[in-house]
Amino acid sequence: MSRTVVNSSLLAILSLAVLFTTGATKPPRESTRKAAKSRAFTKYGNAESITENEMKIYDYFLASDQLEGRNLPSRGYDTAALYVASHLAEWGLKPGGSTTDTNGPLQPYFMPFALVTREVVAEESKASLTGPAPFARPGEPAELRTADFEYGKDWTVPVVGGFRGLPPAESFDMSGNLIFVGNGYVINKSNTNPYQGLDVHGKIVVVAGLPPALAAQQAAAAARRGPPGPNPLGEECIDFLTPEEYAAKNGSAGVVRIANFQQLALMANPNGRGPSLNGPNFQVAKFQEQPACPSAPSIIAGVEMTSAIFQGEKLNAPEAFYAAGTNAPHDSFALKSDKKLTLHAAIHSEEGHGENVVGILEGSDPILKNEYVVISAHLDHIGLSAPLPNGHNVNNGADDDGSGSTGLLAIAREYAEGAAKGMRPKRSIIFLWNGGEEKGLWGSRYFNEFPPVDLTKVVADLNMDMIGRTKSPNSVDPNPTHFLVNPGEVLVVGPNISSDDLEKTIESVNSNFEKLKLNHFYDATAPDATHDNLGPKPNGQRIFYRSDHYNFAKMGIPIAFFTVGLHVDYHRPTDTPEKIDYKEIQVVSRTVAGVAWVLGNQSGRPHLKADLPAQLVKDMKTAQTDGWGKLTPVLPPLPGEPF
Repeated sequence: MSRTVVNSSLLAILSLAVLFTTGATKPPRESTRKAAKSRAFTKYGNAESITENEMKIYDYFLASDQLEGRNLPSRGYDTAALYVASHLAEWGLKPGGSTTDTNGPLQPYFMPFALVTREVVAEESKASLTGPAPFARPGEPAELRTADFEYGKDWTVPVVGGFRGLPPAESFDMSGNLIFVGNGYVINKSNTNPYQGLDVHGKIVVVAGLPPALAAQQAAAAARRGPPGPNPLGEECIDFLTPEEYAAKNGSAGVVRIANFQQLALMANPNGRGPSLNGPNFQVAKFQEQPACPSAPSIIAGVEMTSAIFQGEKLNAPEAFYAAGTNAPHDSFALKSDKKLTLHAAIHSEEGHGENVVGILEGSDPILKNEYVVISAHLDHIGLSAPLPNGHNVNNGADDDGSGSTGLLAIAREYAEGAAKGMRPKRSIIFLWNGGEEKGLWGSRYFNEFPPVDLTKVVADLNMDMIGRTKSPNSVDPNPTHFLVNPGEVLVVGPNISSDDLEKTIESVNSNFEKLKLNHFYDATAPDATHDNLGPKPNGQRIFYRSDHYNFAKMGIPIAFFTVGLHVDYHRPTDTPEKIDYKEIQVVSRTVAGVAWVLGNQSGRPHLKADLPAQLVKDMKTAQTDGWGKLTPVLPPLPGEPF
């Protein structure tokens, strides 16, 4: 999708940005300035200057229909990034983004990351099967015949492990005779080898279903909407081989997977997969994971292709589909020697861009200014959706995470204003608006995997995500797993899990400042009698793992996540700014600002607990093994980057 055309809608967005920026940055009255100057230096810096009214100004802009739900990537998200950067520049905060080849005063606040999307070009993708007489359709002569199959209707290319949601990086060809091998998995601990006595070199492997243990694990994970956990087959490429891995190792031309019920339903209605309202499915280019071992290309066969493949064979198509759906076992065999499949899959790639927005307040101490407190929120939301009965189709994201982004703007403003009056913490403060949290914590992962600062110098991350809704007399939510706080209450997630020192700092600031009710209902990694016991068992809502703070936790950085919980408008077009409790955002933001101030001035720094959860320890080791955390120069602006 082109982002270079300036139309009336975009002009309206930019005009609105000017209007809101003007309102948000209006110089204070003389009496206000005098009162500020006369106020004594407080123990929490300038946090008391955060106002309820500025919250409303920021959030009404970020959650406006004109920003179209701030999907990443989109012009709405880019406009939100410009809005934040314009404030940071006007307030005099140091940019933490690109340092070279920038255009204008705002791009230096952007930390770009390259995106890529791929799709199969249906009209250029061809498949045909040549077979003997039994394969011919009724009325055709008893001779070798060739049948062609339409991409999308009769066969598809599956997504690959390296990029969730995308096909392989390159176009590929597949041609050869066929061998059926059950589910096609080689499993060492059970001495399972469906290829015994078969030579797959130069041939195409046909498989149906999964090993029962793996299928059961995936079904359980889908039911609880959580990660699958350790593979019951063991370590990939060592304890077991997938069909694609065995094919690559033994010179096979490729793999044909027989479609299961869900895949058949998609093929039966290819038009139902039409273009997304939010554009192509992009992924972060640098996040492509290397496969555990080489893997051969594969396709998924639908009804017509499967029927043709098994016509006249010892296993028929209904039995193959049954195996694909139930994981029923079948013996391996070579299909008829004069039956041959030939196909070409054409893959097209498109590049895009995303960006975090980063501002920095340099600390006052010549030594401690080289250490950092990060305060974060995510700027993106989920974009457009099917319209409600009233026609509204924008997921405004006023709470998720317009509220956290709003609070972070207010904190950045008050720190900049305080510094101008001589109130500057000893350590430096990083204000980080992450992009792509809704896509899989993209921005925070990029910041931690390719950090612009030494992460060993980061004292803590204070993350705000959904801090703008509270219970009211009109609150109605039929979802029994949702938990929402009362006014003047906030959920704190993370300190009890990872850092008692950080918890003590938060409690001390809160008891001497805004006196919020600190609720630790989600400050756990599994449900118990008093924690997260509304969500699905055995893992609950897993809130600790579900926002940007977690990528900091994976780097051994103490974290605290401030939120109000889940509500009826979560991820719906009804998450609109008139429903926000702006007083709640104010007091939570003041509290976070106060905690950051204390962390920025403490002689020591909070430490991690010795008994961290097993999942966190595992993820920390994985991040270390994968090379996260190496100081990396920020990229120059990417093509199409806003300015």
